[in-house]
Amino acid sequence: MHVGDAVPAVSDVVIVPLTADQWADLKRLRIGALTESPDAFSPTAEEARSHDDAYWRRAAKRAEATEGFELFIVRRGGEGLGLGSAQRDDKGVGHIGAMWVDPVLRGQGIGARLFDSIVAYLRAIGCASIELSVTETNAPAIALYQSRGFVMTGAFEPLRAGSPLKNLFMKWEA
Repeated sequence: MHVGDAVPAVSDVVIVPLTADQWADLKRLRIGALTESPDAFSPTAEEARSHDDAYWRRAAKRAEATEGFELFIVRRGGEGLGLGSAQRDDKGVGHIGAMWVDPVLRGQGIGARLFDSIVAYLRAIGCASIELSVTETNAPAIALYQSRGFVMTGAFEPLRAGSPLKNLFMKWEA
């Protein structure tokens, strides 16, 4: 951007739960996230592309139908431009995953809005603690999570087999 350029509007961005009929958005967003940010996720774009449409239909249907689980989609003008998942486990612990915002929306607070929406959902369904993992090289995400009270647990695991990168575990408690 240059001085005088119009700043893209973010007021038309909404964060909504995915519905079962939006499976194609889930497929496109997940493959897009894994392609654009391969070191931010354990699964690979190649793995995601190997799934047939029936897989994505089942995933979207499960997201809509499963109590304590939600996939959130960032939409601008109807177009999906980000996603994140929220799940409460059997012990009442919340888990955040698949956080990604399209580069066209980065730097505008949309990732924070998505994250805050997911945390609010998990708290509303009774999660007194929330966990997530983040790749050690993802400094912007780590900073966002820390700004919301998440702390490193000290636990980590390899990003995926053969990767030198680590997923660091973070936790928040009420």
